[in-house]
Amino acid sequence: MVRGSFYQRLSSFYFCYFAFIGAFAPYFALYLKSLGYSAAEIGLLLAVNPVARIFGPNLWGWLSDHYRARGQLIRLTAVGTAVVFTAVFFNYGFAWMFTALLLLNIFWCGVLPLAESATLSLVGARVGAYGRVRLWGSVGFVAVVIVGGYVLDFFGVGALAPMVLMLLALMAASTFLLPRDREPSHHPEHASILSIVTRPEVIALMAGFFFMQVAHGPYNAFYSIHLVEAGYTKKAVGWLWSLGVIAEIGLFVLLPRLMRAYSLNQILLFSFFCAFLRLLMIAWGVGSLTILLAAQLLHAITFGAFHSAGVAMMHQIFRGRNQARGQAIYTSLGYGLGGTLGTLMAGYSWETLGSEWTFTFAATSALLALLVVAWKPVSLPVRPGT
Repeated sequence: MVRGSFYQRLSSFYFCYFAFIGAFAPYFALYLKSLGYSAAEIGLLLAVNPVARIFGPNLWGWLSDHYRARGQLIRLTAVGTAVVFTAVFFNYGFAWMFTALLLLNIFWCGVLPLAESATLSLVGARVGAYGRVRLWGSVGFVAVVIVGGYVLDFFGVGALAPMVLMLLALMAASTFLLPRDREPSHHPEHASILSIVTRPEVIALMAGFFFMQVAHGPYNAFYSIHLVEAGYTKKAVGWLWSLGVIAEIGLFVLLPRLMRAYSLNQILLFSFFCAFLRLLMIAWGVGSLTILLAAQLLHAITFGAFHSAGVAMMHQIFRGRNQARGQAIYTSLGYGLGGTLGTLMAGYSWETLGSEWTFTFAATSALLALLVVAWKPVSLPVRPGT
């Protein structure tokens, strides 16, 4: 169980980690646009993150499982992220920014998969306990998104870089307070990585993660620009991002009940369906605040439920000393490969087809995720507890 100072230290890390994302995800595209980069260039620069997630998490996961140094690697990747971000302050052109973001993301993409693996080792099969820790990440995200919108409206988008650096420093500091986790032991009955990833149902699951993140590439990279071009202020952008994460907090509170009532497969399939609807609403309903509000409420399902079910499934499929690499594969194939393709496609389709059709094609990818996972569902060895 996660109690007392363990709970507080885990929660503090998630708060700081997602506080950084609360500044970076909604506003960094606007920051790049203010520096004069085109939509295609912004798409390429933001695609560096998912590209790094293709290879980086597997490297850090292998190092963690091989050397059993998960705690040290969490601190190394967090500190490295903060140090490398200082290069963003010097805008020497596209090549410089691309290189800076590539190095930054190589470090950053290792932080969360390692931390998720450690957290799940501490809470065991109690996915509800994971939700109670993880919700503080959503609180940090909401707090910074709301405050950030006002800060950038008052000081200008140029204030984003120092704000992000401060949050990265806090994130790095929080990793030194994380509790000592139980390093997974090796057991002979634990299958090899290759024997796991070649199972047809696991391949289908990985394809579902991939298509889900292809679908969210346009959202992560261009949702804020979509809103600003439709006439919304940066404060409104911040509040719309925040509404989705506030709904996500409610989901994490209800997660223990959901895990008792429904299987992980059912939760995952429902999240794919909600993503399909949500992206269509964003595509064609940007002129209606009511539709946008409803779409953001679905974020509770399309991220909160999806991610909780995803990491729990990977934790059950990849046992023992395969745990860190299991979370790395989830990150690499989904957020990495899928996010890369989705972001790159969005960058080019935005200028040729427009925002509405870009989000419509994204919705189609979410539908593909639903179909492929429903076709070959995974049989899990353990039903999650609370």
